[in-house]
Amino acid sequence: MPTDVRNHPDAPDFEQLQNVVLDPVTQEEIQRRRHDGEVLVEDVVNERDDLDVRAPVSNEPGEPIDGDVGTVLYRLVQLFGTPQFPEYMAGEDISDRHETTYKYLFRARVEDDSDELPDEWLMTIQDWRVELGVSVAEWRDSDESFTADSTTALTSLTLAQNVTASAVECDYEDIWY
Repeated sequence: MPTDVRNHPDAPDFEQLQNVVLDPVTQEEIQRRRHDGEVLVEDVVNERDDLDVRAPVSNEPGEPIDGDVGTVLYRLVQLFGTPQFPEYMAGEDISDRHETTYKYLFRARVEDDSDELPDEWLMTIQDWRVELGVSVAEWRDSDESFTADSTTALTSLTLAQNVTASAVECDYEDIWY
């Protein structure tokens, strides 16, 4: 049974995340890199047997799951705008989408000295089999697999969980969703 990332013994606590900033990578950068022949390769944290973690959409670990991937998407759109990947734009042909219907690419930056994390890395947040999915990503010259450092992988999932678990205020009637 997968562990809630908030209960994983090696996951960072909230204080460790306060100095990590997530910036969306622009659609222009994605298109430029693809045009230059680079491929975005991803290590899907949700699929790592060595970590066996998930990030449920609940207020606290062990509480009933009160959100779903639609809630996550709504919150990401409110915070960062629409997904940057051209193939995940609204209105595009979705017939080839099986596990993922939206995906965001972020650059995570550590704003203080950390011996455990790189100064910056790429991560994606997407839906994964109707759950919150997170990957550590790298631009490469070919579509080759890689396995991210466990600390970076757990930090990425914890960041995504923290960003998407909190309700955001809706413009309509000032409700929180």
